[in-house]
Amino acid sequence: MKKLSGIKTVICDIDDTLYPSTEFASIARKNAIQSMLEAGLDAGAGRAYAALSAIVAKYSSNYPRHLDRLCEKFGCRGDKKIIAAGIKGYHDTKLTIQPFPDVPRTLLELRLRGYKLCVASEGFAIKQWEKLIRLRLHHFFGQVFVSEELGMSKSKKFYVHIAGKLGNAGNCLMAGDRLEKDIIPAKAAGMRTALLLASQNGRDIELNKPSSKYIDLRLRTFSDLLKYL
Repeated sequence: MKKLSGIKTVICDIDDTLYPSTEFASIARKNAIQSMLEAGLDAGAGRAYAALSAIVAKYSSNYPRHLDRLCEKFGCRGDKKIIAAGIKGYHDTKLTIQPFPDVPRTLLELRLRGYKLCVASEGFAIKQWEKLIRLRLHHFFGQVFVSEELGMSKSKKFYVHIAGKLGNAGNCLMAGDRLEKDIIPAKAAGMRTALLLASQNGRDIELNKPSSKYIDLRLRTFSDLLKYL
């Protein structure tokens, strides 16, 4: 097994890399809908979930008024009781958020081996920090880079900026599950890259052989990092 040499810093994406965010979001939205139905939303669970999924796809996951739009869809625009019930159902689900089982011990072992650990994430800083804190992983990372604070989305420029803060880009390994956000731009910035195959994004990319030139490591699980570093 070929090991990567010269790596000093491991940079991690959050969503579907440190925890199963796609699965969590699906459960949280279903719980939000169930709470809204109990509060009086006049819709079937299946129809409401499909409508909410379409709203998220249209406005993005960071849009703050998904549930307002859902109420409009089913004729209860501005109903504060139903919206509040949905918010509670969604946020109650956050109490169950957990990292992938091998993530904490892998991060600990990387720290013990002397690697610097950082996060590179796209989204709002407070939301990304909330995830790390709820996952109880925040204390592992020396620096957290979030697109909102840097004023740019994940792109070559984003990773060049990070590399400038950390030192030589060639000493950095970016670990993530998305080709267009985590792998291609980090590679273009001169970093080495690791694709996590545990998520659906990673599995889809694995089927796309032309993407191979961007990927230095393929990780079946997050703990595979320990085999290559």
